[in-house]
Amino acid sequence: MYSPDMVHPFETDSGRKSKNEVHSGGMGWPKASLFLIGHSAGAGMLAMPMAFSVMGVEIGTLLTIVCAGFSLNTGLQLGWMWLMLQEIWPEYRKLCQNPYGAIALRSYGPIARHAIEIMVCFSELGYIVVLLLLAAKNASVLFHFFLAMDISQCYLIVIVAVLVWPLIMLRSPENFWQIAWISTASSWAAVVLIVIGVIQDAPVCSKDVPHEPASVFKAFMSYGSMVFAYAAHPSFPTCQHDMKHPSQFSYSLMLTWGIISVYYMVVSYLGYFVYGSSIGDSIISSIQNTTFQQLINLMFAIHVASTIVIASSPAFQMFERMAKIPTEFNLKRFFLRTLVFFLVTLTALTFPHFGPMINLLGASVNSLIAMILPSAFYLSLRAFREKWKLNKKRTELPSFKEIFQTTPKHILIFNIVSMTFGLLAAIISTISAIRTFLDSSLPPPCYIQYFQSGLSFSAPNGTIGCCGTYRNLTSELDPNGFCSFRNV
Repeated sequence: MYSPDMVHPFETDSGRKSKNEVHSGGMGWPKASLFLIGHSAGAGMLAMPMAFSVMGVEIGTLLTIVCAGFSLNTGLQLGWMWLMLQEIWPEYRKLCQNPYGAIALRSYGPIARHAIEIMVCFSELGYIVVLLLLAAKNASVLFHFFLAMDISQCYLIVIVAVLVWPLIMLRSPENFWQIAWISTASSWAAVVLIVIGVIQDAPVCSKDVPHEPASVFKAFMSYGSMVFAYAAHPSFPTCQHDMKHPSQFSYSLMLTWGIISVYYMVVSYLGYFVYGSSIGDSIISSIQNTTFQQLINLMFAIHVASTIVIASSPAFQMFERMAKIPTEFNLKRFFLRTLVFFLVTLTALTFPHFGPMINLLGASVNSLIAMILPSAFYLSLRAFREKWKLNKKRTELPSFKEIFQTTPKHILIFNIVSMTFGLLAAIISTISAIRTFLDSSLPPPCYIQYFQSGLSFSAPNGTIGCCGTYRNLTSELDPNGFCSFRNV
């Protein structure tokens, strides 16, 4: 079995690649961590407090630990598998536009590759939709607060998309590392401001903290949000491929998982014990200090806008490989990425509400990509490598019998438990998410709103989600005209 600190088979003792390896990424493992943090820490940080308020602190903590542990294991497995591919098949030592698809191909054949390509595209493009909605929502509130301009979120979806559009033309992570710095720094600043804001609200809001009764069913309903928070896996092979020393990817991943887990737990615990179930889709709206709230909105607007560039790269490279577009910048890349990004923007305009979308994406596709398939691929590829070491000419994929025979029992049992948990939770939470999605009073698409009643500002009765059982407590002003009252 590969270990996280193994030496890459095509690096010399001095750490430089051999002449046989044509592609040479320039990222070290700390810089790679920036990309992973930037990709992972956005929408999940906003959704986790709501998940805790629904689950209860005990079940929420347990499921967070389980999701973090299993997803870290599958992330490490993706890193180990990419090293296996480069050891066994020389073509993967060169530039590869679809490393996750290559892993699926070498594990279970062409059908698996096509399936993972569809899922990765759906997952990453769905994530970009969520990020567009988040950026537009935050920008709408910022214009209202700082400039007294009431601009509909629908208009801002288009504006954000136009501003980000030129940046999505950059090919891969090593070409836009500065954006990763911006994304990570803004997420860190947002967490610090959230902590300060919640602590300021605690004396008033902690007097009446409503909590819904915890239940296993409700826990699985919010499981999708947790998987979504730890489901950056499609970007892992792409990021590792652009590293100077791919064998150090495990360092990047473990640092990333440690940092975002601290983010999630701190924000979730503070939200649970100070606001409870008064939290809506986002903890930002519960911060009572309007200055802090808008600074957090600004940091998240910067964070999610820059994360769009990071998150879109794996899907765009996959499309370009399927369309056989050269890796150098050209008109084909320009038109393909523009078309795909237009369709993403149109989807955001069709579903201008991100809460149910997070649960649905996390519960369905992301559960497969992050919790189930990496382990299945790893068991197959590991068995193939064991057979290949005995016969370098072997090409056939291992049978299930060979997988069971060659895999140490503790590795086999752990991965079976991990996949079983992921599968059962995905089925239950997907059903729950679909029910929630269908039962939610979602606003109609932006283009229908435009013709029916025009596009108005989304929060005319106040932008603060006040705390307390009746959402009428605030540490700042009279709740009338200040609190955004919600049905309870």
